[in-house]
Amino acid sequence: MLFQKRICYILFRMRADSLKSKLRWSAWTGGGLIIFALLLHEIPGGAASNLPWIGALGMALLVGSASARKALTIGAEAGLADEAALYRRLYDTASDMILIHDCRTGKVLDVNAGAARLLGRGRDELRDCAFASLLASREEEGALERLFRSARHHGRATRVTMLLGRDQKPIEVEIRATPMSSGPDEDIMLLIGRDLTAQHLLERRALAFYQAFQNSNDSMFYTNRDGFIQEVNEAFLKRFGFRRDEVIGNTPRVVRSPHSSPTMYKRLWGDILDPSKGFWRGRVINRTKAGEEVPMLLSITSVLDDRGRIVGFVSSAVDLSEQEELQRRLAKSESLAAVGSMAAVMAHEIRNPLGSIVTAARSLNRHDLSDEDHDTLTEVIGKESKRLGDTLSQFLQYARPRELHLADADINAVLSEIIKLTAADDSLAAGVEFRVKLDEALPLVLADGDQLRQVFWNIVINALQAMDGKGILTVRTRARDGHLLVEIEDNGPGIPDGHREAVFEPFHTTKERGTGLGLPVAERVVSAHGGRIGVESAASGGALFSIQIPLRNSEAV
Repeated sequence: MLFQKRICYILFRMRADSLKSKLRWSAWTGGGLIIFALLLHEIPGGAASNLPWIGALGMALLVGSASARKALTIGAEAGLADEAALYRRLYDTASDMILIHDCRTGKVLDVNAGAARLLGRGRDELRDCAFASLLASREEEGALERLFRSARHHGRATRVTMLLGRDQKPIEVEIRATPMSSGPDEDIMLLIGRDLTAQHLLERRALAFYQAFQNSNDSMFYTNRDGFIQEVNEAFLKRFGFRRDEVIGNTPRVVRSPHSSPTMYKRLWGDILDPSKGFWRGRVINRTKAGEEVPMLLSITSVLDDRGRIVGFVSSAVDLSEQEELQRRLAKSESLAAVGSMAAVMAHEIRNPLGSIVTAARSLNRHDLSDEDHDTLTEVIGKESKRLGDTLSQFLQYARPRELHLADADINAVLSEIIKLTAADDSLAAGVEFRVKLDEALPLVLADGDQLRQVFWNIVINALQAMDGKGILTVRTRARDGHLLVEIEDNGPGIPDGHREAVFEPFHTTKERGTGLGLPVAERVVSAHGGRIGVESAASGGALFSIQIPLRNSEAV
């Protein structure tokens, strides 16, 4: 009841101050008019004629003031009951600690449920206990006394203090003290406390994340939801050569390279803004302040508030320069190491067509050749020259891989062109049925279209040769698990189990004529795109080649 009376008294007093002042004015005015009427009664002449209405007015004001005071008193009693019920509910359900402290006795007069939870004690246990017993140290007593003096002087005061829980573990609490005394004989303080433990935990976590952000070896930056950079770490500034003031407030375009494309950005933002995903990850090429192009593995993640709304984006990029340089050196070393093995194969592959060309050329010098023999020898020279040129081209392609020239590529269009060309070649596909199942919704992929065309061409030619010009060739495309999938299936004799694992090894071939470099070159090209190629036995008994290329292997910010 003490809490109810104190709170409601204060609130009601504030509301009634204005009305009381008006009532006092009415009472004083009414009394003055009555006195004035009595004085007029003593004045002879016309002035006395005004006596009745002046006296009546004064009496009305005096009676009205008394009635209003009585109504105010009745209203106050009813208001106190309503206010008490309302504020008792607020008091009991408040999450913060609320405590009524008698500064004269040092006792706790009342607490709410929030205080009981915070201190780990029952409300009955806390009522009438010494407030000093809840403090973590004697130094806190002096600090609290200074808080109370400041509250009495300023009407309110706040400080952070340490209270003790049931397990004697200190609890850091921000306490706001407000005087509640209704008379000179009371010194009551309303104390509202907020537990700072959760706040400090969040602050420590935020500090840990910020330090991780700043000290990361990866280049990181944070933008607001409008795309303006709010913070960058030292690794970003060091790698890209900017000063902090050149980046803060700018957009990520400061590191964008010409390799970026609108199609890539559409996919990027589609993933980031998708509530079911909220991030994008892929290989990008960024540019430093000095103009150096840097390959990077970039991750962009949306940052959400407690309502699930996007408030910003955090980006982290790993520099791939060293890794890709090592990969290039390794590929070069592997190529050089394979030169010795390749020399024997190349000597055989070159010697045979070259011998045929030399023999045919010598025979052409004979004067007794018929026209038919002359045409035959000329045809042999042409075929063997082409075979020799193809062999040398494959050798160079394997020994000296070409750099990728990435651009948006329509894989369906590439495959359609290959099928059209091969189907028109009766020497390869006179008795072959082509079954083409291309996904019309297949998106563009950032790739080297020319090199992938050579990959698909080699596999299709191998399949047609394996079927000896008759059978069924099936070509399918679709998107699956973030990859573009191309499947090329034939119903030929298939690949024996013992050879299936070796088909991508250099110089391995089951053909009478072949270098064994076509599939190794294909695997190298697909791997350079971040994809993979595999082969398995088809349900039809032939071979099924599958090529997967990441759909999001693209340049970004």
